[in-house]
Amino acid sequence: MRDTVPHRRGIRRGIRRGLRRTFATGAAGLVVAGLSWGGPAHAAEPGRERAAQEAPLLDSGSAAGRKFRSTGRLVGGDGTTCTATIIHSSARPDPAQKALILSNGHCVSDVMKTNEVVADRAAPEGWTFTPAYFHDNTAEQRTFSVDRVVYATMKGIDVSVLRISATYGDLAKLGVTPRTPAAHRPAQGTRLQAAHAPADGVEEGKRFLRLSECAATGTGVALHEYTWLWRDFVRTDCRGISGGSSGGAVTTVDGTELVGMLNTVSTPGYFGCGLGRPCEGGASGLVVPPDDTVYVTPVDAVASCLDGAGLQLDRPGCRLDRGEQVEVTSSGQQTQSTTPQGPARWDAHVTPLDGRRHAYVAFKTGPFGATDCTRREGYSRPQDLPAKGLDYSELLPGRDNLYVLCAVGGPDATAQGAAWARSFAHPSYAYARVDNTPPTVAPEVNVQRFDDEPDGTVYWVRPVYAPFEITSYRIKYGPKAATHCADPDGYHYFLGIPASLKASEGPWTYCAIGYDNADNPTPPKTVDLP
Repeated sequence: MRDTVPHRRGIRRGIRRGLRRTFATGAAGLVVAGLSWGGPAHAAEPGRERAAQEAPLLDSGSAAGRKFRSTGRLVGGDGTTCTATIIHSSARPDPAQKALILSNGHCVSDVMKTNEVVADRAAPEGWTFTPAYFHDNTAEQRTFSVDRVVYATMKGIDVSVLRISATYGDLAKLGVTPRTPAAHRPAQGTRLQAAHAPADGVEEGKRFLRLSECAATGTGVALHEYTWLWRDFVRTDCRGISGGSSGGAVTTVDGTELVGMLNTVSTPGYFGCGLGRPCEGGASGLVVPPDDTVYVTPVDAVASCLDGAGLQLDRPGCRLDRGEQVEVTSSGQQTQSTTPQGPARWDAHVTPLDGRRHAYVAFKTGPFGATDCTRREGYSRPQDLPAKGLDYSELLPGRDNLYVLCAVGGPDATAQGAAWARSFAHPSYAYARVDNTPPTVAPEVNVQRFDDEPDGTVYWVRPVYAPFEITSYRIKYGPKAATHCADPDGYHYFLGIPASLKASEGPWTYCAIGYDNADNPTPPKTVDLP
């Protein structure tokens, strides 16, 4: 949950792809991955208090405050704010060692690709971390620069490990000691605490650490949001979570074990599945969670890679992806099962990361959430993978669902041996959504009347988006006697410019048909103006 809720973009082809991107970042407010924050977010519903105001502020001297001194404010990519926590493999690190902090991958970059892995890179200038970020200790707070992106990815898991300029010894002098990530995931029903510093919907002088108490309501969740596919996440009933909470420490209810990080929330005011509206995957289709459902990234994979020297991707038993798989690119299409070009097909392209390591490739497809890409069962026989790559354009299933394409590379056609085993442990992904269902919401048209114009009364008329159920429109308008909304002739794409209709030239009829990302239409909306 990055400090800018909700999430962005619809899609189609050509001009409509561009229109939808413009819409998602403009018409509905600033939309961002997870719970990070970079500016004003989507407006709250009338009469609804922002969730962030529901979580009580943590006092630095309280028992809970003393347990969460290692957690604080991260300011990262593009000035966005998240929450992060000082970590180490033990409670007694080398005092001279530079400290590591744990947060979400989208706090490093909210445009990280489906299969992207970043390891051991210099952090851009201006990134900072402030531990013990309480409302009542501002005079003693110390801010440190972030100098290294040790690891970051949103492939299967939303995680980043960053290095700061301070040593563990420096932090100890401030009463800040590291957390050790748990090697296990919280079970369903586990009582939890979450320490986080929300900013969305929170007054500027009150954007400090808060504490939410909640429980794990689901585990092993396959979660899809925007271009990302995550697995084994935890669903919770945490409240008071909003932009800026991303990366917030999630512990057992006594505050002792660090078992996860706040990741994303199902943002109120949006529909369906999209950026800011994560959906759970399964064999029977995508499940849209209730508003304010909060998801947590487990930290056991990070724990498997930590030792006294820091995060070691080559450590025996490390379960983080090292970014050594075949490269897969795809549009992430949302499509009806039948298109003007025929039955819908995959549109993925696969290239080897290394021609010797990935001379062959094997594929598997199935419903997201019900298809385990790490299991060898169901994969095709390995085929040659040329240096220029190859296209995967097999038919998509006809049934509505989100489908995943699993791709693994290897040095030979056997699909056996250590090199293949590493590929099966961390396959690459593409996804496509088949959607034959019309939008579940009706189109809306906004009419503004201006009575003081030089030519008399003028109406400004435009359709209203309902992300992510209605993400584009076709419209037409004209004299009421000659304009019939049921007639398909005369419609054109709405380009964001309201129609200006003079009352003196009326009466008018304005027609609007809404479309979702797969081009499923609504019935036409008719608005008559006197």
